[in-house]
Amino acid sequence: MSDLLSIGSSGVTAYQRALATVSNNIANVSTDGYTRQDVSLVANQPAQVGGGYIGTGARFDSVKRQYDAFVNANLRNSNSDLQSQAPLLSYVNRLIDVMGGDSIGLTMAMNRFFQSARELSTDPASVVSRTLFLRDADGLAARFRELASQFQLLDTETRQAVDTNVGQVNSLTTQLAQLNRQLAKEASESGQPSELLDQRDRLLGELSNLVAVKTKFAPNGAVLVSVGDTIDQGVLVSGIKSRDITVQTSSSDPTKLDFILDVYGDPETIPYFTSGKVGGTMSFRDQVLTPASDALDNLAAVVVKQVNAIHSDGLDAEGKLGGDLFGFTAGAEGKASAMQLVVQDANRVAAAGQFRVIDDPLNSGSAQARISYASPSYAGPTGLSGSLALGLRPQLGEETWRIDGALQYASAGLVQAGTQDLTLTLQTPTDTQQIQVLTRDGRHLAGSALTSQLQARLMQASNGMETGATYNATMLNATGSAAYMDMDIFIGARADVQQIQSFNSATGQLQAPVPTAAVLTGAALSGGVTASAIASGAVTINGVALGALAAGSSLSDVAAWINNSQTGLSANAKVTASVTSSGQLQIQRAASNLTDDIRLGLGSAGKPSDLKTLGFDTSLSIKGASKDDLLVFITDTSGNNTAVNVTSTFTGVEGTMKQLLRESPLQVQFVAGSSGGLDYKIVDTASNTELARRAVDLSVPNPIISYRGLRVELSTQPKAGDKFTIDGNRDGIGNNEAMLRMVNLENDKVMPGGLTMTESYIERVNQVGNVAQQASIAQQALEVVHEQAKQTRDGISGVSLDEEASALVRYQQAYQANARVMQTSISLFDTILQVR
Repeated sequence: MSDLLSIGSSGVTAYQRALATVSNNIANVSTDGYTRQDVSLVANQPAQVGGGYIGTGARFDSVKRQYDAFVNANLRNSNSDLQSQAPLLSYVNRLIDVMGGDSIGLTMAMNRFFQSARELSTDPASVVSRTLFLRDADGLAARFRELASQFQLLDTETRQAVDTNVGQVNSLTTQLAQLNRQLAKEASESGQPSELLDQRDRLLGELSNLVAVKTKFAPNGAVLVSVGDTIDQGVLVSGIKSRDITVQTSSSDPTKLDFILDVYGDPETIPYFTSGKVGGTMSFRDQVLTPASDALDNLAAVVVKQVNAIHSDGLDAEGKLGGDLFGFTAGAEGKASAMQLVVQDANRVAAAGQFRVIDDPLNSGSAQARISYASPSYAGPTGLSGSLALGLRPQLGEETWRIDGALQYASAGLVQAGTQDLTLTLQTPTDTQQIQVLTRDGRHLAGSALTSQLQARLMQASNGMETGATYNATMLNATGSAAYMDMDIFIGARADVQQIQSFNSATGQLQAPVPTAAVLTGAALSGGVTASAIASGAVTINGVALGALAAGSSLSDVAAWINNSQTGLSANAKVTASVTSSGQLQIQRAASNLTDDIRLGLGSAGKPSDLKTLGFDTSLSIKGASKDDLLVFITDTSGNNTAVNVTSTFTGVEGTMKQLLRESPLQVQFVAGSSGGLDYKIVDTASNTELARRAVDLSVPNPIISYRGLRVELSTQPKAGDKFTIDGNRDGIGNNEAMLRMVNLENDKVMPGGLTMTESYIERVNQVGNVAQQASIAQQALEVVHEQAKQTRDGISGVSLDEEASALVRYQQAYQANARVMQTSISLFDTILQVR
């Protein structure tokens, strides 16, 4: 009977504990992070009776947590991904409200600015319209600043959110390290209290809300936590130690944040967070806020640059250049937060253009003209070639080229308009080398006649010529009023009146310069005689052709040769040639002539080598400022590959092509062209010089006239005899060209991607909206994934009241049955005792 009693007793004890475990599950059905527990019952060791074994009952073995590490890790990962979307979506929606709102967004402010410009263009002399334009310009700058301040508020708020979340991460990792210390008391996880393990998993779940983590569990249940690319990188918790994360502003980019582990111990930079609340906030900062802020700064910089380019190019109500309309506070250039209005006076608003075009009242055609200017772009040289550009007095520029025998020329570069007192000297020239000077429109101004083949080679756009330019030699070597724009261009040897500076010996003060007559001195000739003969008319002296000179002539013969050419001239107009004691040919004006220079030039058949025969170098000299861009070439018609050496000096470059055009009124004249067509001529009205002549494109309804950056657009086809005058608009305060350009800026594609400024801003708003939409979709999808992961985890570790109720009934019945066994055992024992 004792065996029966023992069996029943073991069952009662086992199922009593089973009932306690089920009851505990039911009691913790709503406990956050609780893991369902299950009992493990095993049979007792059977007893051998005779030839067999009889069972001895059951016993309670252990309580097991229903836990799956993989399922829980999947739940944490899905939770981190889901939690990243909430801050991202929230901040993005706020940014959309800021950028898209009428009270803060830029679209409305830019529309008002351009509308004010449009209204001012219709009445540029109106002070009211100018004032309203300044008001809306100031409003646009203020809108940029306000939008930038809202971006800064979001930056500050998200930085604080990151700091707060990282602080929570550090708190949780500290708690996990402390929990590991308690778990270290046992060698295996099976010996750990379930509540400690539940607390561990709960802390890991809270941590996954903030950042995505990797975990590795020790046999005793202690956890290693990492946020790196691998489990061994970015370790936050290892054993009983935790490492804090510190947030720092990046040293390489102040808009970025760096996450440093154990900053005061063994620092380790953590890779970029992509999940959890920290990851979501960082995604907003780095992928949305910073690009939007950079785009705003870039837009502000473009607006300031483009508007200022137009405004500073225009004329204000006083006829002065406009200057900048917008600017940035010092030290914050290019930042939207520092954008400000510079102009405060309505009269300083530059509405007029620097040029105007006036149609002749006698025009028979009905064409109306509109003018604009843009700096022209040419192929070919942009200045004097190579080291010649270094010849700013007192420096001497020098360059050597090889002339290809097939091409027969080399470019010496471009003499920019405004270049002062240029001298280019041809050193040791051959009989076939010559300096040639042409304009961009093919006007041959100085040099020698060119073959048709050489003309075609020089008249290439790659040499700096205007497209469609044609060769014209009508002003070749012309002087005085017949010269191009009355410019003083000379090729030969030249000496000017000199100004002698002296000091007053009594006072020690500088005296006024004293002029002295011009003196031209050559180099000493080898042997004192000329090496080559000079043909009649090849050399001129002050425009007077000299006769022939035989080879081997002595210097005294050369002096007599020059002096004999002066017969018939007045004493003041004459020059006198002599030989110095050093064996140099010297030519000088009369001492009383303090105004005229000396020019030893070349006739139509002359060559630079002829002057070299006399001991003189051949130079291109431009007295005063060049009034146009001039292209300089060195030609060699020998057909051989030869070398040429050139030196340069000049006193500077004053003004620009645009300034020179404003100072020189032009007239566009339409004349009959060849083959029944229509040509237009560009004429300098001051000198009556024809600067260019081109054909009118009769195939287009609105012909375009272009010259050195000037662009005249006609409303319809002109007629022969029509004239339009272009000037610098010195008194045209009612002109609206600059403001019309400002209006057109609204539709100009000045932003990357071929967008206007307004389109670029709207595009950025749309991009932020797309991020919000994608985040919303991702959030919905991740909610489904997270819910599935949660259901999987609950299916294993969660408490089901139905299942627990069923287990409770089952264990209760087993308990009662075992109690009945014990009762039966006692009853049987009592029966035995009653047997007499």
